[in-house]
Amino acid sequence: MRHIKHLRVPLAALAAAVIATFAPGVALAAPAGDDFDSATEITALPFTGALDTTGATRSSDDPYACDGFGDSTLWLRYTAPADGIVRLRLQSDRRYTSFGVFTGQRGALTTVPGTCTYTPESTFQVTAGTVYHVMVREGSAWESGPLGLSLRTVSPEPNDNRSAARVTTLPATHTGDLRLAGSEPGETPPSCNPQATQSVWYRYTATRTRYVSVGIDRGSISVHRAGDLSEVDCVTGYEDAVFAATEGESYLIRVTESAQNATAFRLEIGTARALSPQINPYYGSDGRAAGAQIGFSVYSGDTHNRNLVSGTISFGDGTSSPIEGDYYTHRYQRDGEYQVTMTGSTRDGRTGTASVTVRIETHDVAITGFVVPAGITPGETKQVRVTVASPLRAEEVKVWFFRAGPFSGQDQLMGHLTQQVSPGGTTEFPFVYTFTAQDVAEGQVTFRAVATFTNEQIKDAKPADNEARATSALHPQ
Repeated sequence: MRHIKHLRVPLAALAAAVIATFAPGVALAAPAGDDFDSATEITALPFTGALDTTGATRSSDDPYACDGFGDSTLWLRYTAPADGIVRLRLQSDRRYTSFGVFTGQRGALTTVPGTCTYTPESTFQVTAGTVYHVMVREGSAWESGPLGLSLRTVSPEPNDNRSAARVTTLPATHTGDLRLAGSEPGETPPSCNPQATQSVWYRYTATRTRYVSVGIDRGSISVHRAGDLSEVDCVTGYEDAVFAATEGESYLIRVTESAQNATAFRLEIGTARALSPQINPYYGSDGRAAGAQIGFSVYSGDTHNRNLVSGTISFGDGTSSPIEGDYYTHRYQRDGEYQVTMTGSTRDGRTGTASVTVRIETHDVAITGFVVPAGITPGETKQVRVTVASPLRAEEVKVWFFRAGPFSGQDQLMGHLTQQVSPGGTTEFPFVYTFTAQDVAEGQVTFRAVATFTNEQIKDAKPADNEARATSALHPQ
């Protein structure tokens, strides 16, 4: 068995070493490129360098790159000999190490769009004769040490220019990277994204007349007629571009984005799917009664996420409304069943139809009589009669009978009774109540009756007359 000798270090010596390491008066030598004015020159690409942020500091006029303050920075400088695209890659396993690329003079630097990032890599356009300042930033004072940085030129996307548009058919899926693209002299940005400056192009010639959809996960899409470059459609965000392609005509599809937001993308081109519109009714507190406000929500049902912009919604009672949004209200003046039909179109011209049946059925019951006895002696039981009317139709009604308390929420339920109420007539609901000495001593007792439908889904058209109160004036006999 091998014996390991343990080295004993005097405690005082260990303490002295720790103090020496972290003592304020002990400063590490500043690394190369610690200050903007002493930046490390990059004379040619490709460039691969080993850096070390140990001992780096931060100047008061260093920019706050990537919305972070940072505890220390290193600087590199590169002057582009020609227009092109440069890819910068930082090799570090530290969590808060980042970089930014700038142009301009010290104290008045401008961030190169898309280069201020915590990601390890950034790709950006360079212009001949322009000086680019690379700032490597450590986000934490406790993190520093060696790291690697590389810069190299990269080739643009092959379909960067309109004249080199990539030919596509249907269906097709394409991938690309807008960081490897620019804009041509005189290229007009798309109407839906005026800040877009980097684009790639595709050409499609229709073999038959149909609606074509173009979807993308990042960036904007503009579609143009190849002959005169007139814009057919332009979308950004969650929508797909959709256009009516005419057999034999050629179209240019442009994928584009600003330099700040340019990134890799995935493009899908195919035949646009048909609309599947929906119309859904909503009933308020008045339910389905005649005169109640009924709401209707309208949806295009488009898997390409396009809204209806024109069309008509017919309410089935001889009235209609143009499609101008996604929610409508209507009041029907008579009971009955109404076929509501909506025909709408998206701005690309696709049209769809939807319908729904709305049944208007007014329910109305009312307490028309509430008879309570008077002049009662304690302990005497007397009948209380509640009369309910239903003017429109037969209804199953439950009447709740309460002795009213002095304050809200203190009513005492004495009983309930369910009966069928015939249309056009009245039905009596009999209850009994035994009076107490306290009732007589107080001189009166108040009762409350409430009529409800046994079907809780039914809404009363005039709920105000579903409740009544009556008071017995009492005295000993």
